[in-house]
Amino acid sequence: MTDENSIRDEASVPIAPGDRSAHVRAAIRDAAVALFSERGYVATGVRDIAKAAGTDPSIVIRHFGSKEALFVQTMSLPASWREALQGPVEDLGRGVVDLIASHREAGFGLWSALVRASDRPDVGRVFKASVTSVFAEGVAARLEGPDAQLRAHLFAAQVEGLLSALSIREDPVLLDLPHDELVERYGAILQATLTGP
Repeated sequence: MTDENSIRDEASVPIAPGDRSAHVRAAIRDAAVALFSERGYVATGVRDIAKAAGTDPSIVIRHFGSKEALFVQTMSLPASWREALQGPVEDLGRGVVDLIASHREAGFGLWSALVRASDRPDVGRVFKASVTSVFAEGVAARLEGPDAQLRAHLFAAQVEGLLSALSIREDPVLLDLPHDELVERYGAILQATLTGP
């Protein structure tokens, strides 16, 4: 996924002959990720994305088809979240909460944008599949026991709950909780779901 803070300055990137289309497409993707994360799906228009990318709105549509298609193609769960879920199973709960808690300072624009736009059919379908794949199926494959799939899906539900409490509801008690305490308390709950107390 493109870094949320990197909108390319077209004047500062040299363009090789025949490479203009790829460069414009990349600039559109960067602008879309930044604006969707900052403003959300509804408040971000194709014109806003085009302006930030230094191009025309018709070019955005030519490359991506529609605003919803652009959102689906550019907004995805960060690779760092997938990597965190590859950590040792015996410490996965705390590792995931540590990652989530680290995002509090940077904000949860990406997660919030995905959740808020998930009422759109294509966005909702991709979002559900992505969350299931990242938070449940990948974890289930690494667990032992006959109820591994159930434990992984309960784990995924708890991760989603924490992310939504911090980014959508902006729970002030949880947002004010010191990093280490959130990791220890909620991490222990997640870990008990995965591997027992």
